[in-house]
This record gives sequence, structure tokens and C-alpha cells, in this order.
Amino acid sequence: MFRFLTRGLRATLFTALAVIAAAASPPKADAAEVRFRISVDTGANHITNITVKDFLERLRKATNGEVIGELFESGSLYAARDEARAIARGDLDMSVTVSVWLSAISPDLGLLDLPLFAGRSPSQVNALVDGPVGKLLNARTEEKLGVIIPGRWFLLGFASTFGAKREIKTFDDFKGARIRVPGGAAFVARYKALGGEGLSIPFPDVPMALSQGTIDALLTTNETIHSAKLNEAGVKSAFVDQVSVLYIIPMVSKSFWAKLGDKNQKAFAASWDAVVNGEREEALRRQDSAAADLAKAGVKYYHPSAQDLKAVNEKLTALIPELVIALKIDPAVVSQAQAELAKMK
Repeated sequence: MFRFLTRGLRATLFTALAVIAAAASPPKADAAEVRFRISVDTGANHITNITVKDFLERLRKATNGEVIGELFESGSLYAARDEARAIARGDLDMSVTVSVWLSAISPDLGLLDLPLFAGRSPSQVNALVDGPVGKLLNARTEEKLGVIIPGRWFLLGFASTFGAKREIKTFDDFKGARIRVPGGAAFVARYKALGGEGLSIPFPDVPMALSQGTIDALLTTNETIHSAKLNEAGVKSAFVDQVSVLYIIPMVSKSFWAKLGDKNQKAFAASWDAVVNGEREEALRRQDSAAADLAKAGVKYYHPSAQDLKAVNEKLTALIPELVIALKIDPAVVSQAQAELAKMK
């Protein structure tokens, strides 16, 4: 048929056919797209979830839609205690996990659970985890778990003890109490030293434990109680003993990280870093706001006297050498952290 056409018409026809063929071909952008899954055990209203969604949108824009993440909330994919192993296996692409669940696998992270940090301001502990001590903890965690930590940690805030089945007003009320802790053998040891029993229970199971009376109290934060509405599940009091400053650590699998390539790895790290400062500021604001809302809802707040707090902290500080051995924390890491904290006084 083509031989009966003029040279000009043949050229026009071939051009039109080429355009049609190109339109029918799949776009190259789809082939380059990388999708990944993030697991968190907190609910949609939690500061962690809100900030991760902000990060995902920033990442999508920074990579021109080449990297798309999907957030799975409330432990729907994995419980927090199982996330690190899933990432190490490559079964999960990313998690944002409270550090206390990781210390069983990477013992040096148990440093954060020691009485060293009781009563310290979040700004002081932020400086520690962003500095040489934090870099060392990251490097050792990456090595132990076989994961990538792509940036700084989120701040959750001060953890205190919240009473449910029994009201916790003083340190004496710990005696005989069954207290849920978010992982972390150091917290179990803490309550044992004060006469209680620490129980490690995944967060999604806490509402049932409260309603069934399995636990008398729990160690957590105002924001977590408020966002999960645990006051409606039985939490009645808050004893502001400021046990520790809790952090949330981002981790990604090596296989997923390799898929990104150098350009998108840099975009990923930059997008993550861009939300950390705002998250930390908002976390502190939300902790204060949550406490005010919980108090209005009927949760009674009790504060230990400075004298009682000092006496308990001294008792717990004396346990540090014993805890370091029991938890297999590198004493050199503890010494480095103590030296850094001493400079902040």
C-alpha cells in the first residue's frame, strides 16, 4: 500500500504511527516507581503517625513520584517487638519503633532505659542522641540488626506511670502492682526495685489488658494515653515520676534501601530530616496538651515531692552497674553518656 503514496505522505504516515505506538507504550516513570510499606503500632491520631504521613508526602514530591510509601497503623502488619526482625529478614521495608523494643536485640540501646535520664529535660537528651553517643548507638544497632537507620530519631516524650486498676499516687503504690512496660528489661528491673512487677505487653493489647484488669498500671506518655483514649479503657491517675525520655527510631531494610539508588536515598534522608525538628517540638506541645485534656476528662495527676524523687533516683542510680551487666550494655557506652550528661549540668 505504501508504494502508491508520495514520499511526503509516507513520512507523515510513519510519524503518526510512531506517535500512536509511543502513546500505547507503558510510561517509563511507572517502571522506575518504588513502593514500600511502613509499620507502626500507634493509632492514626498519634504524633508518630501524623509525622510519618508528612514525611511520605515530602518524599513523594522530592522524588517526583518515584518513591511511594504506604503506612500501616495500630500494629496491623507487625507488633512493635517484631518489626526489627521483619526488617532484617526483608519482609518489611520500614518501621518507626520505640527504642525500648529494640534493646533486646541491640543491647546498647538499653542505655536509654537506665535511670541516667530520669528527670533530664528532653533538650538535654536530644543533644545526647544527636551527638557522638547517638551516632555510636546507630552504628551498633545497624550492625546488630542488619538494618539502615536513615536519620535522627523522633521524640515521644517523658514516660510516667499511669494507674488504672489501682490509683498510683506515690512510690509506695508500686508495691505489689502489675505495671505494663513497653519492652525494655531496665524498666522491668526498675519496678521490681520499687516493689512492683513490670510486664512487657505489646501496645495493641493494652486496652484489653486494662479492661480485663490484667494490669494495675502502665508506663507510657500523656500523648499515648490521650491518642488511644486509654482513659476510657480504665486509666484513672497519672503519677508524674518522669521515668525516662522515650524515642522512636526509624529503620529500613537493606534490600529496600538498595532499590532506591543513590539519588533517592539522599531524597529519602533529606525528607526524613526535614520533619524531625517539627516532630520534636510538636511532641512536647502535644504531651502538655494531652495532660490538660486528660485532667479535664477526670484523670487525676500526682507529682512526687522533690525529696521523694531524689531518694528514688539515688536508689535506682545505684543499680546502674548491676543493670549494665544484666542487660549486656557496653560499659564504655555508659561512661561516654555519663561524661556527656555531666557537661550539661
